[in-house]
Amino acid sequence: MAVVASVFAGGGGAPLFGKTPKGVPRDPYGDSVLLSRRQYRLELNGTPEQWRVRAGFALRRAIGPGSHGPDATISLPVSAYRGLGLEGLDELAGALGWRLDRERLRFGAVVLKPVPTPR
Repeated sequence: MAVVASVFAGGGGAPLFGKTPKGVPRDPYGDSVLLSRRQYRLELNGTPEQWRVRAGFALRRAIGPGSHGPDATISLPVSAYRGLGLEGLDELAGALGWRLDRERLRFGAVVLKPVPTPR
């Protein structure tokens, strides 16, 4: 019982699977399977600005090192951008050199790919 209580009390502090990539800031909303209190409040009544911050952390974490090839893609769960919407996410990703792959939208997640660089 104490173990279960401690898991739920900390909910979202550290990634459940794997470590945070070096140079990527820790997500203040949590990034585990369980909702942190802050993520729960964001889900209930978060502002678009708060969702922009949340999506920015999730994008920077997903992009990470080794995901910059011409055929590279990343996937982002809807829980990371829900209050921002697809247009807001596309704008945010564009500033980081990525864009939505609208042909590969899936239920519960989006796929992003790098913006091709002109030659």
